[in-house]
Amino acid sequence: MSVSPSSNSPSQPLPSRMQRQAFLETFSNCFRNGTTLAGRAFDKGLDCDADTSRGLFEILRAEFRAASETEKFEVLKGYTPLDPRIEAAKVVADESQAASLDAMTEYQKGRLLELLGAYVEKFGFDAIFVVRSYTTAQLLAALEARIHNDRQTELAVTYGEVELLAEIQVVARFAA
Repeated sequence: MSVSPSSNSPSQPLPSRMQRQAFLETFSNCFRNGTTLAGRAFDKGLDCDADTSRGLFEILRAEFRAASETEKFEVLKGYTPLDPRIEAAKVVADESQAASLDAMTEYQKGRLLELLGAYVEKFGFDAIFVVRSYTTAQLLAALEARIHNDRQTELAVTYGEVELLAEIQVVARFAA
């Protein structure tokens, strides 16, 4: 999934012209718990490349990719677990009614909760998905596949999802 860049809102200052604190307040949570990442990006100097959602996302993504494993793990810990959303889902009788995580069959609900628990036990962090990109059946299939990954493979998959979520956040802040 790629998010198309948006133009900057006239009422919002361009990132390259922001003061450090304003930049951090606006963009440090695009990557959850990402104050350090955003601070490093700002401290390196922001030019006009930072004044588009695509350009700023690439700058922030570069900082994420260059971060230590400890710093990346802090980012992962900032994401909300899926368990509460799944527990709150409406139970439907027919799988064809389970297009999103708002409604699912009893089996899907139970299996997702079981897999999420096993995932945390195996990897030590919550599963991260760009939920709007998945139907319930697709999410279940993806989680069933991902649970078999080794830790390094799963971290790479998870980091990809984190980057997509961060891109969505950067675009949203430019649109605000």
